[in-house]
Amino acid sequence: RSALAAVEPFIPGSELPGNYVRTVEGTGAELMVEQIKETGTKYLFCSNGSGMGPIADALVKHPEIQLIQATHEGQVVAIADGYAKVTHKPAFGMYSRVGLPHSTSNMYNSMKDRTPLVIMSDHANSPREGTDSHEDIDNWIEAIRFYTKWRWEAHKPDRLAEWVRRAYKVASVLPSGPTALRIPRDY
Repeated sequence: RSALAAVEPFIPGSELPGNYVRTVEGTGAELMVEQIKETGTKYLFCSNGSGMGPIADALVKHPEIQLIQATHEGQVVAIADGYAKVTHKPAFGMYSRVGLPHSTSNMYNSMKDRTPLVIMSDHANSPREGTDSHEDIDNWIEAIRFYTKWRWEAHKPDRLAEWVRRAYKVASVLPSGPTALRIPRDY
């Protein structure tokens, strides 16, 4: 009965509980920060990359989430990993796309330790995808396939909130492990 009660809101035609959903409007970064906030996250670990501007701007409205900055992408993953191990909650890390290869050694450690992490990185603007543009390669996701439970490249800006929540959920379900989400800068 408890299992059925847990999925009842998802039955087509069922009425959702009053506090189950809320409407949020804003930029893609603002929607992402709202989703991160909904998880109860208090810290967003990041590096000093160029793709962080919109997220930093969105965090101005959310002083309850503190930005913790590292000087290298590998440090971001290591710090988030340590925080997740201590709190037993998934930690969020974010950095610029070129930092992804730098972070894979610590993503490997997180995967081996089954640490729940959500790693987000920016991506070239969506119209430039597949053009071998500046600081880009064709398949970033393939490079982290072995170090993540789930990985995704966002292709629809209106689904960013869903993918942030999915990355968090997958990271936290046992056996835990890192997830990765790549988001084009123009989203």
